[in-house]
Amino acid sequence: TAPEKREAQRRLAEEVTRMVHGEYELRKAIQASRVLFGGEIADLSARDVLDIFAEVPSSDLPRASFEGDGLPIIDAVIAAGYASSRGAARRLIEGGGIYVNNRRISDSQTTLGLADLIDGQYLVLRKGARDYHLVRVL
Repeated sequence: TAPEKREAQRRLAEEVTRMVHGEYELRKAIQASRVLFGGEIADLSARDVLDIFAEVPSSDLPRASFEGDGLPIIDAVIAAGYASSRGAARRLIEGGGIYVNNRRISDSQTTLGLADLIDGQYLVLRKGARDYHLVRVL
C-alpha cells in the first residue's frame, strides 16, 4: 500500500545483516544510516562517531581553538575545505548549506565551543545533503 516506504527491502536488508554479522552489527548499521540521513548525532559516543565516519575526509584542530570565545564557524568551513575564502564560507553558511553535528547553521557569526564537541573529541561538519567532514580535536 505504500511502496515508497520500501518496508520489504528494509526488512530483507535487516535480516541478511543480522544473519551475516549479528545483532550488534545490525544495530550499528541502523544507527549509522539514521545519522547519515540527518538523524541526531549528539547522543553518539566517540567510538560510534569513528565507526560511522571512518571513511569520510577528516582534519585535526587544536583543542585551544574551541576554548574561550570558540572557533568561528567560518574558520571551520575553510579548514574542512568547503570554501576557499571567508566570503565564500559566509555565503555557504548564510545560504543554509552547512551543518554542525547535523544541526543547520545559518548565522555566519556562530562560534563553536567545547560544548559542541562529541565526547570532547569530535565535530561532524556537513555541506549540503551528504558531504561529511570529521574534525578531530587534539
